[in-house]
Amino acid sequence: MRDFTRPLRVTDDVYWVGVNDRRKVRFENMWPIPEGISYNAYVIEAGAGFIAVDGVEEEYSDEYFSKLTEVVGDLSRIRLIVVNHLEPDHQGTLEELVRRTRAPVAISGIGAKMINDFYDVPRDRLRPVSDGEVLEVGNKRLRFIFMPWLHWPETMMTLDETDGVLFTCDAFGSYRALGEGLFDDEAPLDEYIREAKRYYVNIVGKYAKNTLDAVRKLRPLMSSVKVVAPAHGILYRSNPLLPLDLSEEWALPRLEREVTIVYISMYGHTVKALERLKEGLRSRGLNVKALDAAEVHTSYILSEANNSAGVIFMFPTYDASIPMPLFEVLYTFQVKLFGRGRPAGVVTSYGWGPIAKIAAEQVQRSGFKVVEPLVTLRTRPRPEELEKMEELASSMAKAVDEVMASQRTA
Repeated sequence: MRDFTRPLRVTDDVYWVGVNDRRKVRFENMWPIPEGISYNAYVIEAGAGFIAVDGVEEEYSDEYFSKLTEVVGDLSRIRLIVVNHLEPDHQGTLEELVRRTRAPVAISGIGAKMINDFYDVPRDRLRPVSDGEVLEVGNKRLRFIFMPWLHWPETMMTLDETDGVLFTCDAFGSYRALGEGLFDDEAPLDEYIREAKRYYVNIVGKYAKNTLDAVRKLRPLMSSVKVVAPAHGILYRSNPLLPLDLSEEWALPRLEREVTIVYISMYGHTVKALERLKEGLRSRGLNVKALDAAEVHTSYILSEANNSAGVIFMFPTYDASIPMPLFEVLYTFQVKLFGRGRPAGVVTSYGWGPIAKIAAEQVQRSGFKVVEPLVTLRTRPRPEELEKMEELASSMAKAVDEVMASQRTA
């Protein structure tokens, strides 16, 4: 295990001065982080002075400034502060850093307009930069690369052309605190990739087009990049192209001949119908995942279903509506524009008030194409009602095959 209580060297002149957060249960108070998360901040030695790149959450100010001071010594030696993204998990230490230095703050033009909604930074300290602009600070050359809507409108990346380090902030980040190592060749890469996918789908996934635009914009620059340094998770030095390739894959996922069934069952009746549906789908050669919305957090459901060619929602009526855990899944799918035109099935059961049409409308708002039939069951499904599972399985298999054929010819 590496010692993350002290600064760590990224290259000869670039240092990691971030922190691990193992206190939070949920990132952004929404997404579970059982293995914590890191806030990666950096400082660059630039000859006669230093450049600070992003910061950490305010509650970790003491640890951040202890590490920063260990590298820099007197904070007055900081000649530039770079703000790639305004979110407080990266800039909770910004106000204090501005107060304790005389350094200008390099930030995108949109960021300069937004910054005082978040932080008390004097306007005369701001140094708005333009897309592609290069600043020379001491013996370093910094290039600023605008990346709007990854995942806020003001975001940018900073390329230290001298040291070959690309600071990407939220892009290419990951859940999971740092432990075994700082770099991809020191840490359990598969575990970080799993958590990077979940992070991408949860945080950035809505902005798939912006992700693809960003990757295309970066590729011509990558021949000079030795290290990709995001604001969360491991840094990539053995294969700097890997986070670009993965983000491209997650933004435009290669669909699998697979159906994810998201369900909830209050008294076990829905599970009986679920088993019949699984049999029907598998008999038609489809892989099946079944995720209980009462047990599996939406964060993981998003990640698990990202590559499924079809999705089916199954649930009993509750207070003439959709049970809350499953409604949260559907609402999150809607916010994240998660359907992407994929086929989706709907199976509901009821005692006195059917809601299949209401459920189908909610599924459509998430960007799915609803597959007929909409299956409605009585509370305790009768044998003849369970036969409808076969009909839905057949329709879903056909819809999935059409999606897969379109993918092959795209």
